[in-house]
Amino acid sequence: MTFIKKHIPLALCFIFGVLTLGSYYVPNKASENYLEVMNKWENIVAGFAFLLGLFSLFFSHYNKIRRKVDGWGYSLFVFVGFLIMVIPAITSKGIQMDGATLTGLGWNYRFLFNALSGTMFSVLAFYIVSTAYRAFRIKSPQAGVLFAAAFILIVGKVPLGQIMWEKTLGWTHVGISQIVQWLMEVPVVAGRRGIMMGLAIGGIVTGLKIIFGIERQYMGKD
Repeated sequence: MTFIKKHIPLALCFIFGVLTLGSYYVPNKASENYLEVMNKWENIVAGFAFLLGLFSLFFSHYNKIRRKVDGWGYSLFVFVGFLIMVIPAITSKGIQMDGATLTGLGWNYRFLFNALSGTMFSVLAFYIVSTAYRAFRIKSPQAGVLFAAAFILIVGKVPLGQIMWEKTLGWTHVGISQIVQWLMEVPVVAGRRGIMMGLAIGGIVTGLKIIFGIERQYMGKD
């Protein structure tokens, strides 16, 4: 049983991981066919994983409703919202527009989903402001540079800030829009590239650790 639960998954992960990784560097018909088959299997596995996650979500919220735990009323909206979106999607055959007329699915997306998404982003704005306040507390030279760049970007993106800049620093003949453009095109791009390079290296290292069996959290606690 230990062999089946531990060694076989590790062997499958190693074999298919090495084959998939090597197929990107061996340009021939066999590697292209292999990647195409793997992409199909990936979609199949992703579909089953989605269903498993959906059933797990429903089961979790069903238990909350059954036990009447704190906030169990919110769990009702999971089922109600699911039915509100799925039933019109089935009756509308996944089409949002029927000519120039909104279908039931299209109406739900435009007047329910978009409104809820806007509300969610509005709530996130308060957390972003709180995080920005903690991040911009000047405790080091690096934090001072971050605060100065963020302050210039905020001032340059609003009409009132542009008016204030022209009134106070207009004699420099340097527009704040030019400074904002330079910040977005030079330091921000450089920082973004550094972050992307770090993410790429981290992804490669994590992938190799999974392929060679060093990282085994996907196999569960046992």
